Amino acid sequence: MKDAAQKNIIMMSQYEKPRVIPGSSGAFLLNDCRDMAVSRLAKALSSMMEKAVDDLFDLSEQSLNFEMRNLYMEAMTIARDKRGVIETGFKQRFVQGFNKETRGDKSAQPENALDAAEFSLVAPDDLEESLAIINITNSIHGDCAEELFGLEKRLGVLLHDPDLLNTNNPLGPEVIGKSFMNSMKDLDCPVKIKLLLVTMFNKHMPRQIKGIYQEINLHLADKGVLEKIRMGAKKRPESGAAVLPEQTDATPEAAAGAQVASGETGLFATLQQLLMRGAAAGGGAPQGQGAGTGIGAPLGQGVGTGIGALFGQGSGVGSPLAGGAVQGTSVVGSLTRLQHGQLEGVMGADSKLDAALLANGHVNVLHEIKSSSVAGAMGHVDAMTLDIVAMLFDYILDDRRIPDAMKALIGRLQIPVLKVAMLDKTFFSQKSHPARKLLDRLAEISIGWNESEGHQGGLYQTVDDQIQRILNEFDDQVGIFSEVLDSLEQFLVDEKKRIDTLTGLSAQHIHQLEQQEIARIMAHDEIRRRIHAGQLPEVIGNFLVDSWEDVLAAEYAKAGEEGEPWTRAIETMDELIWSATPKREADERKQLVGLLPSLLKRLQDGMVQVSMPDAERDQFFAKLVKCHADAIKSGLGGMTQEAAAQSAFLVEEFDAEEAVELARQAEEPAEFVEIPVLQDVIEPDPVFVQAVSAAPDVELDGGWQTLTIGDVAWQGPMESAGDDFDAMVKRLKRGTWIEFEQEGGESTRVKLAWVSPLKGLFLFTNRLGEKAVSITPAGLARRLRSGRAQIIEDIALVDRAVNNLMEHLKQAA
Repeated sequence: MKDAAQKNIIMMSQYEKPRVIPGSSGAFLLNDCRDMAVSRLAKALSSMMEKAVDDLFDLSEQSLNFEMRNLYMEAMTIARDKRGVIETGFKQRFVQGFNKETRGDKSAQPENALDAAEFSLVAPDDLEESLAIINITNSIHGDCAEELFGLEKRLGVLLHDPDLLNTNNPLGPEVIGKSFMNSMKDLDCPVKIKLLLVTMFNKHMPRQIKGIYQEINLHLADKGVLEKIRMGAKKRPESGAAVLPEQTDATPEAAAGAQVASGETGLFATLQQLLMRGAAAGGGAPQGQGAGTGIGAPLGQGVGTGIGALFGQGSGVGSPLAGGAVQGTSVVGSLTRLQHGQLEGVMGADSKLDAALLANGHVNVLHEIKSSSVAGAMGHVDAMTLDIVAMLFDYILDDRRIPDAMKALIGRLQIPVLKVAMLDKTFFSQKSHPARKLLDRLAEISIGWNESEGHQGGLYQTVDDQIQRILNEFDDQVGIFSEVLDSLEQFLVDEKKRIDTLTGLSAQHIHQLEQQEIARIMAHDEIRRRIHAGQLPEVIGNFLVDSWEDVLAAEYAKAGEEGEPWTRAIETMDELIWSATPKREADERKQLVGLLPSLLKRLQDGMVQVSMPDAERDQFFAKLVKCHADAIKSGLGGMTQEAAAQSAFLVEEFDAEEAVELARQAEEPAEFVEIPVLQDVIEPDPVFVQAVSAAPDVELDGGWQTLTIGDVAWQGPMESAGDDFDAMVKRLKRGTWIEFEQEGGESTRVKLAWVSPLKGLFLFTNRLGEKAVSITPAGLARRLRSGRAQIIEDIALVDRAVNNLMEHLKQAA
């Protein structure tokens, strides 16, 4: 135990070899900062790992993908069981990285660095890990820009390097990112697991690192190192980094804001690096490789896409922004003219682009623009932006989730989106960017649209109008995208009211059918128990099964088990049975005579209620008179052998018929059942309809309860022995889209609108709620298992497009 504990102790003295600094105070302060950083980063890392265990477990529970669920569980196990190994490795490598920077040892290439000339030799896993370091670095920069500005200035004083680069900061994000990735080198786990842990790192660590940087800054200021930082020096550019303008009166907050603005372009910087390295490796910039993967297998499912984990994270100060500034207004102006359909003086004479092609939306016109004079006027960064946006639209225009007609409308936004990306690189990294939100929302609402809705109104016309508004009005103010999104959302809110009403009617229809089925089960169960009690004349038993079961079901449906109609019908049945049993005592015979007028009246009322034919009714009453006579006679002499035999045969016959029916129900295939159009055939229940439309869009796992009605099991949870498809069905959320094959090979898309709390039936509707089908959970799992139904994964359009682009750029590299 003692030896194991000693292995986790880092002896700082073995690393204390900083570059020579006049006076002992500088070296002391550097070592002090190092010790503070190591101690606090280790605690933060330990806390992060604890949170990662919970997060990864939750993700595994929520995942519909078997492979991803296993990855989450493996990553959770590593975070739980290997935490000490990672923490120790991190501390060791952080101290090594700190001393390497303070010594100024630049002779050796840093671990995980990527040299463009040798990029083609980099193994795929090494590339993933190197990009993950960039990801971590960008995330920390994005949260800690202000703290890093002060820290670099103060450490620059201690290291006698007033222009200390952020990449050379011994306490900087680069050192932290490399230390974390290298701490996992000794783990026997695939790179996908490491990238999942990077995602957890980026989620939980940057804000804690921000506090650590603040503490170190305060410590150095208290020791007299730049108590106040004067702004005004021009920051040296680094490898395409932004050049911060001179600021004579700038505040640290303003400078930090400029750095954060630069930092938010990190994903674009990563795409840019991959594009350049792909060209260096001989792959060139891939074009037209945006093929989608189809429903059910979207790119970006998880860390299998590797760099997909980068998407949506923060970014670093070292991202190219100044180089990405638009080269004057001429390029944007030319693009705006193209956006308005004006080609004269913009495209060359040999251009194949015309106004019709611009308005078409089905074709990626950005590839044609790449060979025009417009692209020739672009700077290096803008030209690469054009490449990246063109590849994004390659994917979008090939995405089979989106119907062709709606895809063409979205395709008309190619030039506006290109302008947005040129003007504001945060388009790639900010999920809240208005242009990106609009693209994602358009794709989302288009999933269920089909040609039957038409082009002259409704959703198609609304989207067409709003996209035309962007084409007409968008110059260089991205606020128009927010306005258009708001207008679109208002239309959807108004449309949802009518959709909710129709969905509520379909749900009400299912609910009524289920209530009727419950009533039938209750009635059947009550009759079965009385037949099994024995000594029941055949005429009475047949009447109960063939007619009175309908009466009982109807009365139960009125007010339930506690209602007076049900209670009265049960009493009538019991009195009928009693009236046909042997009457041995004089009081019993007298009681029968007094009961008959009321009993016969109630029996007749029940027969009328279920529309029993008059002939059958008269025949039953004639046989009942004989039963009563036999009851009196048999009471004097006992039950005849013939009557006893009839009673036994009735029990056997009832059980045989019930077994056949149960077998038929078990073998009956659970398929989608179409629900008829209900506007004129069902009376709306406003309370029920409102309850259906207001139900939360949450996971349905455990969303229904087990009921036992008599001896009949109603709805219970799926068996634990079910396969992945059963688990997938249990995790479905309201609003999930399913594409299922119909007879003849055609496919239809429906969304999960409601789940019955009684039987657990799934109600699916089309986008407008006008067509509805229902299916059992087991039936849906069977459909998914056979490939006749596929879940359309809920992954945003731009997420999928960028993940696809990342994969192709890495392959090219």
